[in-house]
Amino acid sequence: MKQKIFLLPACIAVLLTACWRDDSLLPSGPQMAYVPYYLSEKNVDKISIDAPKETTDPGKIYASGSFIFQNDINSGIHIIDVSDRSHPQKTAFLNVPLCKELAVKGKYLYTNNYTDMLVFDISDPAKPVLAARVKNTFKSTDQKYPPYNNVYFECPDESKGVVVGWVLKQIESPKCRR
Repeated sequence: MKQKIFLLPACIAVLLTACWRDDSLLPSGPQMAYVPYYLSEKNVDKISIDAPKETTDPGKIYASGSFIFQNDINSGIHIIDVSDRSHPQKTAFLNVPLCKELAVKGKYLYTNNYTDMLVFDISDPAKPVLAARVKNTFKSTDQKYPPYNNVYFECPDESKGVVVGWVLKQIESPKCRR
């Protein structure tokens, strides 16, 4: 019985110190830390069809007929003509900010644009046409922290827009740690 009584205060002490935070333990001076980069709220839903561009963060691909659609995470979708299998050609880039997924069914391409679902008519795959936008279909992803643990980072500022990613940089005295 005495052992059980002793264990209770010890457990409480461990739990309390696990929640304790001391900002004096944050580093001062230059430090490698993750810094958020933003997309302004007004630019989140700007969709366009642009000239082909280089792939920067490749994601899923979907083949439909003689075309391949390749997600470029957070940027949009590359449209690639593979009618000549030995010489695939990027024909256009569907600029869709914060696009992470894509699917094709019949003559429609589905993707996300932050929290909205977009449906494009791809009857002419080289020239997709926005057929529908379903607002607030998806829950927004939590970008309050970088996707890593035990790292320093610059605290996000919501007034700058939506955090769309994190980049590792040297900054002066980071104020946040995860």
